[in-house]
Amino acid sequence: MTSLVASRPAARWRLRDPYAHQKGIANFPKVVATALAARGITTRPQADLFYKPHLAPDHDPLLLPGMQEAVERMRRAIRDGETVALYGDFDVDGVTSVAVLHLGLRALGAKTVNYIPDRFAEGYGLNNVAITRLRGEGASLLVTADCGISSVEEVAHANGLGVDVIILDHHTVPEQLPAAIAAVNPKRPDSPYPFDELAAVGVSYRFLQVLYDACGRTLDETEFLDLVALGTVVDVAPLENENRRIVTDGLALMQKGLRPGLEALAAVAGTPAERFTAETLGFALGPRMNAAGRLKHAYVALDLMLAPDLRTARPIAEQLDLLNRERQQQTADACELAEELCGALDDPLVMVGSEQIHAGIVGLVAARLAEQRHRPAIAFERGPETSRASCRSIPAFDIVSAIRKEKHLLVRHGGHRAAAGFTVRNEHIDELRDRLVNTAAELLQGDALRKVIEIDTETALRDITGRDVKGLLRFEPCGQGNRRPVLLSRDVQLKDHRAVGADQSHLRLTVKDGPFTWQGIAFRQADADLADRVDIVYSLSRQFGGERVELEVLDIAPAGTRPLELGEAHP
Repeated sequence: MTSLVASRPAARWRLRDPYAHQKGIANFPKVVATALAARGITTRPQADLFYKPHLAPDHDPLLLPGMQEAVERMRRAIRDGETVALYGDFDVDGVTSVAVLHLGLRALGAKTVNYIPDRFAEGYGLNNVAITRLRGEGASLLVTADCGISSVEEVAHANGLGVDVIILDHHTVPEQLPAAIAAVNPKRPDSPYPFDELAAVGVSYRFLQVLYDACGRTLDETEFLDLVALGTVVDVAPLENENRRIVTDGLALMQKGLRPGLEALAAVAGTPAERFTAETLGFALGPRMNAAGRLKHAYVALDLMLAPDLRTARPIAEQLDLLNRERQQQTADACELAEELCGALDDPLVMVGSEQIHAGIVGLVAARLAEQRHRPAIAFERGPETSRASCRSIPAFDIVSAIRKEKHLLVRHGGHRAAAGFTVRNEHIDELRDRLVNTAAELLQGDALRKVIEIDTETALRDITGRDVKGLLRFEPCGQGNRRPVLLSRDVQLKDHRAVGADQSHLRLTVKDGPFTWQGIAFRQADADLADRVDIVYSLSRQFGGERVELEVLDIAPAGTRPLELGEAHP
């Protein structure tokens, strides 16, 4: 397979806080204390909240704008026996949102019908045909989950049919809100809620908490937190503040036992519940669930989450596993095609498309391009008249804002700062590409297109102790917004290395410093520049599904060839 790695400029290494080693908490292991201080954690009370997020005070969900109106309307629907349509997105966040709402509302006596659009026939978000169909089935209240905040015309259509709409969403809020009964979204500019990075399933969960309280009931968290944690991690929501608590508690719950759908999925993934981590959710369960919406229909994943027993769940999980294998092959083929289409192109924004790139995997292709070339990337499936695109970006570039500037060229659009999507008529593709490339050129200059790896601390590999390892592993759950601690060790001996993986793109290696030998894995770095003595940037992790600790090598260079930049000190 063709690789983009050779054309990728070397990453910059930057020490997150050059003074972190002076601010560490007394009596903590030095490496651990420095890694904490690099993230602004310099006191024991701060460390307690970090390691024990359940100690943090709860945010009041009534501070979410629209929450009170949403709860009052839902109480009326339950009281009057109305049919409530739950309309979700086809990714894991949308599926888990619908599952949580379905389970929570049914337990209150609500009459619900679930609806997830077909990615290929309908596309993302609300659409008028579906709304009309749901109205024909008797729905008088429509609750959107993980969509709806940009659906001004569609909500107006629903209102015209006599359908009230409650929006539970977390996507970037447009200038004009839809005319819904309530638009509950922590990203609303008028929101006093202290945390704006809840996933949609987190917003749905908070909605249920307030609803249950208003109905004189107490929501049993153990019935829902596994699904909320799953949706939060797989949607790559930052694992900080409230999300850290959700995922920590959800993982603890899962490690004690799984609902039938998750138990069946864990079995086909080969990961027992007691070893579940955020990585398990993000890389073992999430891709298999997402494969349903990418290649078939997200109802398959929803059916799995709602399966009443293992006998029902097992064949669904096996179907998802097969779909995921097919998705992996299609992604590999599409990425190779996308790389050929890009060629030596060095624009500050990459936009490629083809009839041969399946609409279900355009997001994966865009993500790979953005990762390898470290620039905003857009991949699209070209259809007969319109093309569907998915976008992924880098921290320095707000992709959804760039797209929104060109909304006059688009059929529909939406998303986040880092990930977005749109549909465009084919005759507008070239103009749209030119305008987006120009916007990127204005905003991304100099080193902005070079990847930066933020390093928490530099330490000799030989000096890492068992206490250091234990303390660094306690940073879990790790993911977006709370990366594993990143260390730099200089001048270590490269004892052995070999290319591994189906496409031989990964590097399995063994390094030695002093008396200690470590095993490591460097993903997508099989053709890295190597030498007998190397400098490595890495995190500590447990082998997937196992107990042994190894190095996840994020970057590697011949010893002494890569400088270390100094970041800005934490206040």
